[in-house]
Amino acid sequence: MGALMSRYLIVLFLFLAAASGWAQQTLRVGIAGSAPFIMEEKGAQTGFAIDLWQNVADTNHWPFEFRSYDSMKEGIEAVEKGQCDVLVGNTSITSEREKRVEFSQPFYRSGLQIMVSENRGHVARWVGNLFLPQHLEVFGFIGIAVLIATMAVTMFERRHNPDFPKTHSAGIAEAFYYVMGLITGKSTYKGFPGVLGRLMLVCWMIASLFTVSYVTSVITSSMTADIIQGHINGPQDLQNKLVGLVSGTQSEDYAKARNLDYASYPTLPAAVTDLVKGKVQALIGDSPVLQYYDLSHPEIPIHEVGAVFQPVNYGFAMPMNSPLREPINVVLLNLNEGGYFDDLGAKYFGESYQK
Repeated sequence: MGALMSRYLIVLFLFLAAASGWAQQTLRVGIAGSAPFIMEEKGAQTGFAIDLWQNVADTNHWPFEFRSYDSMKEGIEAVEKGQCDVLVGNTSITSEREKRVEFSQPFYRSGLQIMVSENRGHVARWVGNLFLPQHLEVFGFIGIAVLIATMAVTMFERRHNPDFPKTHSAGIAEAFYYVMGLITGKSTYKGFPGVLGRLMLVCWMIASLFTVSYVTSVITSSMTADIIQGHINGPQDLQNKLVGLVSGTQSEDYAKARNLDYASYPTLPAAVTDLVKGKVQALIGDSPVLQYYDLSHPEIPIHEVGAVFQPVNYGFAMPMNSPLREPINVVLLNLNEGGYFDDLGAKYFGESYQK
């Protein structure tokens, strides 16, 4: 009888402990994403998604610990494998991800947008297009040919022309002037005497004709490319452009689906750095993330162009059939009805926030 009573007391104690939260397990909460949804200030996690999750956890009396992931892709994989109970951040709810994890009620409406650089003006862009690697190789060959021709003219004129400058630097300058005059068709230089000399001069004239034609075509194409590059106003202008994006995000899925040429980066700051340097012609990213980064870095010559496209919602990600989903949704709906999202949005986005 005593043993049976002891068992009842143990069961009752465990029940009361669970009800009061004493036996509740600490949730493993993954965090991944970009500012202003995920940020760190003075060693503490903060941001739109962090504040929202903190409210949800406090309401449900859930103890938790954060686990940071370097990318959204890694965070989703951790949820799928059961390595974390909830993923918090600017996590896009997509059909592909719904096959692997399940999501809470959406807490933010988002979409993609394009960011471009204001760092380079017309002249800088034109020069950048002019000195592309494929052009530099030909320019190098032309430069070597001009150098060889200049040295040959210098040696010949010094031996056969008494009026040719005697100093080394003046002689090379005069010979270079002759050679460039022949290239542009503005020289009266008679060249080397004799039949062989005249044949050499004719060959040089023909080579000069091709050189001038090539350089002219390169300059024309570079100016045309500058005009095209300066007019990126929406997703329809991204074909045949090299665009940057953060790996493991909705932007990468979008670029793959539309066969865009893209370069992936681990973080947005790294992508923006290459955008300003001209290594990529535009960035694709989540609209609120790009806008917040732009507003937070007024010293960087960047801005967003075009309307938001490829609309998507953000939500908390959980493993399939998670018991956390329903209590999370109840809190999110209550917060929405109570106007909490308006206050939270104003805190991080100011007047630009749209629920």
